[in-house]
Amino acid sequence: MSGTYLDKILAAKRSELSQARAGRSAALSDKELTELGTRLPKPRDFIAALRDVRHPPAIIAEFKRASPSAGGLNEAADPRTIATLYAANGATAMSVLCDKHFQGSLEDLRTVRQTVTLPLLCKDFILDRWQIVEAKRTGADAILLIVAALEPPLLRQLIAFAHQLDMQVLCEAHDAYEVDRAMAAGARLIGVNARDLKTFEINIQTCIDLRELVPKGFTYVAESGVGSIDDAKRLAEAGADALLIGSYFMKSESPGDTLRALVESF
Repeated sequence: MSGTYLDKILAAKRSELSQARAGRSAALSDKELTELGTRLPKPRDFIAALRDVRHPPAIIAEFKRASPSAGGLNEAADPRTIATLYAANGATAMSVLCDKHFQGSLEDLRTVRQTVTLPLLCKDFILDRWQIVEAKRTGADAILLIVAALEPPLLRQLIAFAHQLDMQVLCEAHDAYEVDRAMAAGARLIGVNARDLKTFEINIQTCIDLRELVPKGFTYVAESGVGSIDDAKRLAEAGADALLIGSYFMKSESPGDTLRALVESF
């Protein structure tokens, strides 16, 4: 994995966290972090929202300005404007990129939280408990944990910690082994990313092929790779409970209309 996109992003994130640990919250003990996190306002039930759609799959519409592989998508995008369009055109929930490699930040998440009442996913490269507390403090109802970025013991610990704070965890996998790891670690919301985080190449067949490995008691999210209504329909027919879609909307001249057309196609 040396030198992959994921390696570079994780190295930068570890450096960022090391600097942040000089701050107050990062210096708290695990017990203090838990107490702080549980005293924050109770999050919305992200999984219940995904399950409660009249015509599945649910749509998790994503706000992101750029990506390391595609470059700029909509670099001038205003989170208030996009969030309002998503909420008005059928999004079940929203995902907000909070990492600098995607031109995102927690401030974007805070802005979206102040704008809409949709359940929110903090999409970041989370490596410790402090980040989970900060995500909840900023308004997230759920967090992303990437199986490939975390050793098994830490993955289990972070999932358990998030659940202690009444937050849901979208546990992201890229192959059959990682799907098994995600379920074994305690995740109930399993995401399969069509994008290989080592190469950033996309193949939505990955999401289709791995669906059968996830029992119906779990909630299955197909992430990335949707470039058309036909792509979305293929994933829906494969049994995805929800689709997480970002670039397709953010590259559109009219994200709201593009979302509405997709939602109405099911």
